[in-house]
Amino acid sequence: MGTLGRVAVLGGGIGGLAAAHYLRKRAPGAKVLLLEGSERLGGWLWSNRRPDGAVFELGPRGVRPVGAVGRNTLNLVSELGLEAEVIPVTYSHVASQNRFLFVRGQLWKMPAGLSGLLKTTPPFSRPLLPLLLREMFVSKNQRDDESLHAFVSRRFSSEVPLGPNTVTQINYF
Repeated sequence: MGTLGRVAVLGGGIGGLAAAHYLRKRAPGAKVLLLEGSERLGGWLWSNRRPDGAVFELGPRGVRPVGAVGRNTLNLVSELGLEAEVIPVTYSHVASQNRFLFVRGQLWKMPAGLSGLLKTTPPFSRPLLPLLLREMFVSKNQRDDESLHAFVSRRFSSEVPLGPNTVTQINYF
């Protein structure tokens, strides 16, 4: 990387923080100014630690350490000394087996495993497997990255009355 004098990074989300980190690492003499419009850093990444020690993840809850992107993420975690903050979760871990949706003011346990996807599970009136398999045939260029709320709106709107905060995924450890 050539000589950089001053650089402004817009946004203190994970992308902005990573960009500022890599700029400082690759151009140590550069003056990096990070500009964030809100009162906290992290963007979509947001953990709320309660007085009793429970942590609620209000944004993305996991990283899949697969491929170049996954390796880069894990290298960044290591460079920043954050290994102790990472909780490895395997497919057999209790958090992988206990997923809930918050719909109409109520928690609904989502099915775990293939056999659970073949059964009708409230709040849905039909098995989820056929709906999930259909997703495999939607080409990537037909839609942008989709939130959980947008996915549920598109697939289940007739069954699940949706408002902006109606559907939330919750993982229990």
